Amino acid sequence: MNWKNFFRFWYALLFIFCAALLYYGRDYYAAPAFQKARHPMNSLLRQSGSAGHLFGIIGTLFMLLLLLYSLRKRFRFARKWGSLNVWLSAHIFLGSAGPVLVLFHSVFKFSGIVSIAFWSMVLVVLSGLVGKYIFTLIPRSLSGMELNRIEMEAEEIGLTFEMRKLFPATHPFWRRLADIENETAPRSRLEHLHLIFEPIQLRRQLKRMLGNSSDLERRQRKKLIALVVKRHMIQHKAKLLQETLKILHYWHLVHQPFVIIMFLVLLIHVCVAIRLGYTWKF
Repeated sequence: MNWKNFFRFWYALLFIFCAALLYYGRDYYAAPAFQKARHPMNSLLRQSGSAGHLFGIIGTLFMLLLLLYSLRKRFRFARKWGSLNVWLSAHIFLGSAGPVLVLFHSVFKFSGIVSIAFWSMVLVVLSGLVGKYIFTLIPRSLSGMELNRIEMEAEEIGLTFEMRKLFPATHPFWRRLADIENETAPRSRLEHLHLIFEPIQLRRQLKRMLGNSSDLERRQRKKLIALVVKRHMIQHKAKLLQETLKILHYWHLVHQPFVIIMFLVLLIHVCVAIRLGYTWKF
């Protein structure tokens, strides 16, 4: 299965759902609080309304499902549950869709304990996006397991071997490639940020260098560029591995308290709602 297209479909569906709901309920959501009670859509879209209540339940369920990623990552018995990268993509999607649904459940009204939950969710999502970027800097195998230095060197040798099938070691391509890689090397300490734009720059220069080379077919040129970029990124990530793992450790110290606060407030909110008689309607 093409997981990238799978998640793109669900992100597109989420966007369409939000756009349609905002358009459908635009008058209600934009109305002042004292007018919402008399609005025709109040019984449907309010926090305890048919749709509003359902948004809160599904949003809460999505956020609880987030915990499965931690289970997959931390426990040995869960290592056979598929690629960690796929689980991370699902984790990010649920971490986006859950708060969005809770936002509609709250009717964009933030006061008291709800405001604490909302801003905790915002901080969880924002810190999660930062964590996603840090996570991608750590070289991984196809199964999603972290690669150590020896494994990275073996991966680099394997990629070079595949490249040599297209161009022998004596071909001028290798000298020109060395010049390009030196040009794209970072010149400052902001090497982590450099890795965001480096693949784009490297691909552009390789395409210009190879052009319409008669030595390779179009498919082979595309394959060679992908191999060069992958090898180049592994070389840089190997240098940054220890520093990246340290940054990831400090990121966890920031991210996890927000998650704990979010779930704690969520639990209090659910308990109070049940206590007041707002039980499952469906």
